[in-house]
Amino acid sequence: MSVRRLHSQLRVDHPIDEVFAFFERPGNLDRITPPWMGMRILSADREMREGLEIDYAITPFPHVPSRWRSRITAYDPPNSFTDVQLRGPYARWEHHHAFRADGDGTIVEDDVTYEVPFGRLGDLVEPLLVRPRLRAIFDHRTAAIARLLPGRTAREDAMTVAVAGGTGFVGGGIVDELVRRGEHVVVLTHRPTAARALLPDAVEIRAADVNGDPAQLDAALAGVDALAIALAFPNAPMEDRARGWTYEHVDGDGTVALAAAAARAGVGRLVYISGAGAAEHADRHWFRAKWRAEQAVRSSGITYTIIRPTWIYGPGDVSLNRFLGFARWLPFVPLTGSGSQLLAPVFIDDVGRLAADSLREPAAADQVFELGGPETFTMRQIVAIALQVAGRRRPILPAPSSLLRLGAQVIQHLPGRMLTPDGVDFVNQPATVDIGPLLAAMPRRLTPLREGLGTYLAPGRSGARPAIR
Repeated sequence: MSVRRLHSQLRVDHPIDEVFAFFERPGNLDRITPPWMGMRILSADREMREGLEIDYAITPFPHVPSRWRSRITAYDPPNSFTDVQLRGPYARWEHHHAFRADGDGTIVEDDVTYEVPFGRLGDLVEPLLVRPRLRAIFDHRTAAIARLLPGRTAREDAMTVAVAGGTGFVGGGIVDELVRRGEHVVVLTHRPTAARALLPDAVEIRAADVNGDPAQLDAALAGVDALAIALAFPNAPMEDRARGWTYEHVDGDGTVALAAAAARAGVGRLVYISGAGAAEHADRHWFRAKWRAEQAVRSSGITYTIIRPTWIYGPGDVSLNRFLGFARWLPFVPLTGSGSQLLAPVFIDDVGRLAADSLREPAAADQVFELGGPETFTMRQIVAIALQVAGRRRPILPAPSSLLRLGAQVIQHLPGRMLTPDGVDFVNQPATVDIGPLLAAMPRRLTPLREGLGTYLAPGRSGARPAIR
């Protein structure tokens, strides 16, 4: 067995005492570990010290669940600590964490020494299976730390901004941007414990069910200056009426309830993330639901901005990444339909920036902005470009929409509801808009597709933004 080494280094924009305190807490480990690792800490004793032993449940390789026991063999706060595998999937694993002050920030260095099991066979597969997976873990870790320990911006006029849907893909992008700008961010969620693992420690979490007790919403919005609404339901766009996971109930009813509560609470600014195509008599029920939500926002009496984005992409999205996921285990990428529909995909960071701007800019007051990317492509072209950026070669195979809808009639009744007939229609719809009025009122640069994809799909990059919703 050969001894392997892995080195990683990053700079965190916080003092060394704060950074060390974050890393030494075992409970933070699952916050910076990719969700596909399935990590769970099993030990009740988590007081960091030399000699501490911690048990984990993990899935280090696909479909290979395992247990991991580690021991802290050295502990020198705030400079370093070392953990060693006592039991686990590796023949040897030693991980040394080092911290050193760098001005107002901290340099974090990781040095891992490891050996894979199974002798020569293990050495043969290590470059193909083990090392790329370790690199992916550390890439995810780097991106997660950037989110959980963002650079701090001092702002004397910081607003208290509540984000409804802040644990989802779009709402999370808005949270990230507001935190970067130094606003005091409050996330409203009906799953506060799960939300804590995803959000920076500086973000305040308040329990709130938008379809629940109005008194709870009133309490959650107390002292809030502005509200951003970006509601979403699990597994969107695959609705589940039995659970209330529908556009009508979540986007429609939820936004109506939030707008009314915001008015009662005296909230001063309101941003609602709608959708390109929202209209009173739209053919699709999801657009009619968003129109009803827009009407509630307009009639709330609060200064508002309604943003109608096209197809939003980025780390953690459930649209483009769903297609790319096929490339990991299939020799081709299937399309739902011909892939000829035209789209102007917009990067999640652009959505977050516009939402944050709209909470302050006078030009955004009582406006409806259509938002799309600066380029228009077919769906097939978008998937092809994403595969190129990710460094994957896969043929793209279209599937007849009629056949998919027929199959979805059965699949929708299976656990997980991976596909529904309406979901096929949602994915296949075109999405282009006129961004001229937006750029005239609020000039900005919108991110080209390849540039946006490169921030998280290019080899060595990771977005690290799962969503719980």
